Amino acid sequence: MGEKIPTCAQEFRQAEDESAAKTIGVLRCDSQSLGMLRVNGELVDQELVEETFSRIKAEEEQRLQISCCERDPEFYERAEQEVADSILIAQEAENRFPEIPEEEIKPPLKEMIDTYREHGASWDMLESQKEMMRHEIAASLRMDKLIHEIMGGDEQVSEEEVERFYQDFIDDYRMPAEAQCFHVMKTLHEETTPAAVFEKMCQLREAALEGQDFEEMAKRETEKSTGETDLGWITLDRPTNPFEATLFSMREGEVSPVIVYEHALHLIKVIGRKDEQLPAREEIREELEYRALARKKRAALQALAIQLRESAKIEKIDNAE
Repeated sequence: MGEKIPTCAQEFRQAEDESAAKTIGVLRCDSQSLGMLRVNGELVDQELVEETFSRIKAEEEQRLQISCCERDPEFYERAEQEVADSILIAQEAENRFPEIPEEEIKPPLKEMIDTYREHGASWDMLESQKEMMRHEIAASLRMDKLIHEIMGGDEQVSEEEVERFYQDFIDDYRMPAEAQCFHVMKTLHEETTPAAVFEKMCQLREAALEGQDFEEMAKRETEKSTGETDLGWITLDRPTNPFEATLFSMREGEVSPVIVYEHALHLIKVIGRKDEQLPAREEIREELEYRALARKKRAALQALAIQLRESAKIEKIDNAE
């Protein structure tokens, strides 16, 4: 077998770019494979639907921080619709622009080959993949032309559109709060009862509250295998985590109550805090404009997909057919 390189279409689908193709995850979900899609006579690769399903589910679980197995049918239906829409759009692009001039294909093809050569791809491998690369570049150029046409050449974003995007996705740009603390840990083990360990930690806390140097006490008392007592700057990533929840509910200089977490007891003293921040708008303006334009193009493509569905023949067929 020859070397395998990623195709233009694979990279294209993974980008938040003007084709608005969706990022495909790497997870699999075979349990939903109840049939195959056929869109206007074109059979859809079942793996594409399953991977799209897994990506949608993973995104939702990441957003909600919970497992969403009971919503699998909903996610799978969304995946099938998303894939069917992408097929309809690709078919429409080919119908409107069946032939892409060779002079438009040559520059990006040369750039792609040069890039792969820089990364060590052999000439033999590139030659064997050249027609496939040419095909994928043509498909990408068709999509460019389709987007340009359906948007009437309006491929810019206004200040209002950028601001609206920023407000809609402001959480993407928040720099979470951070805190720094000294830390004492006592492990729970067979030689000592949990009650005895808890009593010892309460005594250490009382000593700290009475003014004993927490850092020196931590160095002397911690049972952490590395001996680490200064945990450095910790980012608020998991507010439902008991350690982080306690840490970020405290003021600088405060000593925590005893925290039970991961088969150990913990005591911390906050020695620094940084509040949640947003970067200056100008620092992220280029990215905001890019993402706002990508959203505008996605909306145009989604509107086109809705129109195309009205006359499309989308079937769910048995795998045995």
